[in-house]
Amino acid sequence: MAFFNSSKYGSGVKVAPSHLDGSDAFANHKQTVISFQHVPTGKSVYFKAFITAFNENYSSDWASEVVYGRADPIYMFKQTTRKITLAFKIPAATQGEAYENLGKVQAITQFLYPTYANVQEAQTISQSPLVRLKVMNLGRKLNEGKAESGEDRWDPVVAYENYTSDVDAGTGLLGTISNMAVNHNLEGEDGVIDRGQNIILPKLLDINLDFNVIHEHALGWDKENKFSEKAFPYGVRLSEIDVYPASSIAPTPLQTDLELASGADPTDPPPDAVVADEQADVINVVTTTSTRRATSEDLNWLQQVRYDAMASRVENAD
Repeated sequence: MAFFNSSKYGSGVKVAPSHLDGSDAFANHKQTVISFQHVPTGKSVYFKAFITAFNENYSSDWASEVVYGRADPIYMFKQTTRKITLAFKIPAATQGEAYENLGKVQAITQFLYPTYANVQEAQTISQSPLVRLKVMNLGRKLNEGKAESGEDRWDPVVAYENYTSDVDAGTGLLGTISNMAVNHNLEGEDGVIDRGQNIILPKLLDINLDFNVIHEHALGWDKENKFSEKAFPYGVRLSEIDVYPASSIAPTPLQTDLELASGADPTDPPPDAVVADEQADVINVVTTTSTRRATSEDLNWLQQVRYDAMASRVENAD
């Protein structure tokens, strides 16, 4: 499917009849495009990928509480958010393409507004302006259930050979556009195309926007040290040894502090008493019959257990 044709709306700027814009051919053949889809309506807009910036920011949010007698506050994890900053240029090879570019920017501007419904003669927001952003393989929705070849889909060689990206705008990341800046570049060398009386068409548009990703899958590690979405976020599938070189220091599977101290098999049932996660708001000692507030002796014991366990690991590694 051809997305781009710089001569679609005529050639007000004089060009040869055989004119062919190389960026049209490249974008249509290689599908190097950026797309936006308005979720409430399903309408999509595509741009050639003249990307000048694609930056991702993963921000972990922690709640901290200062506790008397501790040098450091107690931290409780809340969430990890992903934010994308995208900047790209929209050049025009012809007057018709300049007109089309202005219309496409107009479309994504409209995507920033909600959907309204008339309820009892009153305008009410019925849907928020959620957007799907697709930046080739770097910004896309992953579908873990879409296997390339059954059980072989995690084979690193098979995964590499089948590493693809769908151009469909509906496979983009779900999220919100928090702000968008449009620079029409009316000044300088770029200038404008004089379309007629009281009409100018920018030759080059600059778009800068911030996109807040909404995760559509639960992300995190389980007790078997496996991540819930192995190919998050770029769809790359490597062998375990390529990503995590073997280490004799790291315990696997995950062991508790008491198991490390006692040398117990991590698959054995837990002991009667354990110390709860020390990052919790209130640190408790839990037994089979009761729960009590952890004392300083309990915390000192836990710290010593960790120190001894780590020293043992380092000694065995040597």
